[in-house]
Amino acid sequence: MAFKPTDSQRKAIVTIDRPVAVVAGAGSGKTWVLVERYLHLLDQGFATDEIAAITFTKKAAQEMKERLREARPQLAASLERAQISTIHSLCQRIIQEHPLQARLDPRFRVGEEWETRLLLAEVIEEIVAETEIPTELGTAGEVSALVLDLYEKMLSKGDLRFQRSFPEPLGEFPLQELEHRTEQVLRLTPSTPRQGEVLEQLAEEWPYLRELLRLGDADLRLEALEILQKLVGGIRGKLAEHTAALKVLIASAQQIITEGRGRVILTYLGEVLQRVHGLYSERKRLGGLVDFGDLERLTCQLLEDPQVVADYPFKHIMVDEFQDTNPLQKRIVDAFTAQGAVLFVVGDPKQSIYRFRGAEVGVFVQTQREVAETGKGIFLETNFRSRPELIKFCNQFFHRLLAGEPIGFEPSEADKPAAGRPCVSILLTPAEALSADEARAAEAEQIALQIQELVEGGRYKYEDISILFRATTSMYIYEQALKKAGIPYVNLSGRGFYAKQEIQDVLHYFRWLEDSGDEVAKMAVLRSPFYLLSDEGLYWLRRGELDRLTPKEQEALARAEEDYSALQLLAKHQPAPVVIGELLRRTGYVEKTWRLPFGPQKVANIEKLLEQSWDLFARDVYTVPEQVRYLRLLAREAHKEGEAQLDAEHADVVILRTIHNAKGLEFPVVFLADTNAGAVRTQGGKVLYHPEFGLVYREMADYELARGLDRAEEASEAKRLLYVAVTRAQEEFFWCARTGKAGKDSWWSWFQEHQPHIDQDCYQIIPGELPPLQEGPPQGEPARLELPEYAPLAPQYVQVPFSVTALMNYDLCPRYYYLRHILGLPERGRAQSAAPTQGSLSATQRGTIVHRVVEQIKDPKELSRLVQDAAAVEGVTLTSRQQAQLEEIIQPYLASPFFQRVQAGAPGRLYKEHNFFIPAGSFLINGLVDQVYVGEEGVEVVDFKTNWIEPGEVPKVGDAYRVQLRLYAWATAREFRLPAVKAQAYFLIPNSLYDLEPELLDADQTEAWLVDTCRRIIDGAEIGAEAFPPAAKCALCSERSYCLHGLPAGKVGVFGETTDLEEDLLEEELR
Repeated sequence: MAFKPTDSQRKAIVTIDRPVAVVAGAGSGKTWVLVERYLHLLDQGFATDEIAAITFTKKAAQEMKERLREARPQLAASLERAQISTIHSLCQRIIQEHPLQARLDPRFRVGEEWETRLLLAEVIEEIVAETEIPTELGTAGEVSALVLDLYEKMLSKGDLRFQRSFPEPLGEFPLQELEHRTEQVLRLTPSTPRQGEVLEQLAEEWPYLRELLRLGDADLRLEALEILQKLVGGIRGKLAEHTAALKVLIASAQQIITEGRGRVILTYLGEVLQRVHGLYSERKRLGGLVDFGDLERLTCQLLEDPQVVADYPFKHIMVDEFQDTNPLQKRIVDAFTAQGAVLFVVGDPKQSIYRFRGAEVGVFVQTQREVAETGKGIFLETNFRSRPELIKFCNQFFHRLLAGEPIGFEPSEADKPAAGRPCVSILLTPAEALSADEARAAEAEQIALQIQELVEGGRYKYEDISILFRATTSMYIYEQALKKAGIPYVNLSGRGFYAKQEIQDVLHYFRWLEDSGDEVAKMAVLRSPFYLLSDEGLYWLRRGELDRLTPKEQEALARAEEDYSALQLLAKHQPAPVVIGELLRRTGYVEKTWRLPFGPQKVANIEKLLEQSWDLFARDVYTVPEQVRYLRLLAREAHKEGEAQLDAEHADVVILRTIHNAKGLEFPVVFLADTNAGAVRTQGGKVLYHPEFGLVYREMADYELARGLDRAEEASEAKRLLYVAVTRAQEEFFWCARTGKAGKDSWWSWFQEHQPHIDQDCYQIIPGELPPLQEGPPQGEPARLELPEYAPLAPQYVQVPFSVTALMNYDLCPRYYYLRHILGLPERGRAQSAAPTQGSLSATQRGTIVHRVVEQIKDPKELSRLVQDAAAVEGVTLTSRQQAQLEEIIQPYLASPFFQRVQAGAPGRLYKEHNFFIPAGSFLINGLVDQVYVGEEGVEVVDFKTNWIEPGEVPKVGDAYRVQLRLYAWATAREFRLPAVKAQAYFLIPNSLYDLEPELLDADQTEAWLVDTCRRIIDGAEIGAEAFPPAAKCALCSERSYCLHGLPAGKVGVFGETTDLEEDLLEEELR
């Protein structure tokens, strides 16, 4: 073990004779405990196929396997086959091994999320179009969106009870009793003038109200009852007691109507959901598809069969992050424990924050109770992450905040030495007289100033600092402050892209093209920068009084009619991205948008949408209606988490993340922004779903009960989300708040409520009164398309990333670079001759296996075993011929001076698989070098090549790698502050070296060339495809079909966004 375990860690590791539930506080080393427990089971004689380990992510599973391989290298092959995976990977295995019992085609595949959601949306729209929609639910589009939302929520809970049962029949509408009671009230004798006035008004209105009640129309009856209720409520004093029975009767009559209407609507939705489920399931079956929900449901059904569950004789089952488990997943785990497997779960209920994905913290609490009956509960109390001062603050604050929650709270203990000062700072920005966004801007400025002080004072680097957010909505305000201060940063969370107005404008135009009768979409288009009709103009247009429009608006309307006809015709024959391009050209939308506030960002968003449209086109989502359907889905998800856009782990930049995105991570310094905003989000809308109630309609009695329960659950999760945020900090935590108004149930209001009970030495208050920001160095406006109709501003950039692979691609073929790295088009399939034949290895598989062995081998005697292990990692079973061939490729390396360095332990420093992230001017260059040797004379780099070539081809093929070797030499020279003395490509198959010319090893000259090249790429992107001419020889290029089809130029994406450091497209291209 790397260090001595605590007593509770030791118990969690060695207690293997009974069920164990471990509550692992933040920073308590639960992943280490999980690995050590697995190793302990191996030491006790259990085989890898007797142990199942379930992780939350694929990355976590792979990391666990790697740690186990390091600890038990002799078990590498069996560990690779061990059941260490996510719950969905386990489910997929079980279904694949029992397709007949699951009634699935054995060739089924797990569909991509976008693919299955698009299919689901198609099914829903098809079924909704066939129904008679209740007027209360709105348009077909609104009903489709509602059904999609309800279906996904119900399926995430494994709830297929679409049809809600109503045990008690509705009573009859009490018309006669209403008439009788009202007439009784009319016969009352008033005792005050005011009572007389009210009774007189009631007598005057009653004949009209009685007729409305007798008509039988629900809406008219409700209108009449509302008026009657108001009039009767005006009778006060002693007469009021004579009206009480009528008031109760009116409320009962209203309830009968609304309850009846709700039942009709819920019956309609239940029938639609039932049909959707049936047709969606059938379409998936016919297409050989399953989604993640299917994996869980089918596995639960399969494991009810004793013969199926007997095929998995696990003796121990370990589940990580159990607090994020849903009921279906628990049923899967229970199926194994029912067969005798010893259960070990580890998690922290205080960090259960994935309710929106169906996770229920109650599952963990229930499992704790079950384990307590026959097993052992353990709390890992030691926090190895944070300073004692931080832990003391957390203990005192969250002990009170989580009081009354079913998960409870147990305080943590510190392992690190004390800092001797408060490690929690309340950064309080004055904002009493400011609007919400102005207040956020003021807070953002103070955060930027604090970061400047921390970095310029030498206490931290930018890369030590992370800013966390509850949501992405207002992130851009904080980004602007960082830009203004000249602070390098990267945003690793989604930004609500599809909710942006400019994106909605294009989607509205698509909806209008799809349905000429969609008046909402039409009016949105006419009001937008497409045509700029005023609200008054839209009013006269709706009334048909076109002569009341201004001359300019009449001209815009005529243009709109002309554009609409042309675009509608184009949409019938051309793919969606072509239609978008023509739409932007005809309407001048880009030029108009550029002049708006935040215009450059808006234009960049439009260009990104066009890029995504081409990406969908490449996935065979081709037409305007198909893309509208898909983009609507994405627009609905605009508030949810995005994936990381850049691997910035090695860059000296501040990182902006959502708290969900930061789960499982830690940072020296954390700023928690915008804590004045409301932290509790509740469901709204006409129809809600809650597992306890099923579907509920807004006017029904149980609607508020369901909504209240949902709000309570959301408030509990908001508290847990705050706990996750605070416990990410290792050294310092900055709680950023503002004076003035705080949102109801905001994190700041919670702190203020409990502040008197927290020791004052636990935190310090820093007034947000640092002097205003001065403009920093020019920072990054988004890249944009230059059009001749308007003059663009000069683009400026913040640490734009480029990968070595991308720059090598640019050097070989600028057009290829443009298509792959700027337009972001996916690679087309390679020529058939390049594909591996049955039973053969592809060039990529061969290269990966060879690289893996070269990286790991230290003793030539291990060659055969390592080749087999590396092939197993790739999922390949080698023939004896393939085994011999791979060993033959690697043998020359074992006789080379490069391997002798590994064996002999050369006097210098040797690095294998060394990655780097090095700045060059305003750019960041990343790459991965196979071997770096740092000696007294300087730095030597070598990159291993598995291209299948003859010795005479080495000079020609090696020239293709000149840029790669030159950049490797430059990067390592800069990193180790020594001159580069040698850069070589070692071609293993002909056992030949390619040496980079000595004059290209000069780091200063390379950096000048590098900065100039990156600048030319950015300047060229402003022009379009013509700035990226194709290479003379492109017959083998995987993007050739795009070039031949002459895709339009001018669309700009995110520069250098390819950050996969291991990707080397030329390995296969230059075979």
